[in-house]
Amino acid sequence: MSERTWRIVPESQALSIAYLLIGAILAFNAVNQLRDDMAVLPLISGLAAVALVVTALMGLVRARTRTHTRAGTR
Repeated sequence: MSERTWRIVPESQALSIAYLLIGAILAFNAVNQLRDDMAVLPLISGLAAVALVVTALMGLVRARTRTHTRAGTR
């Protein structure tokens, strides 16, 4: 039986950019909701947005290093 690992960081640069845009939209929405009143759901949404943006940035950095590594080994 093969061992499967979870991959949280996006594999491609395009997917990382999509994650970054979605995270930014979620964060903007959470900040707008938190201006009106303090609620738990927008706070959780904001934290999820920050996690998504961090994951996207890690994916972008990893995609750049992966392309440089592949080009260097050929």
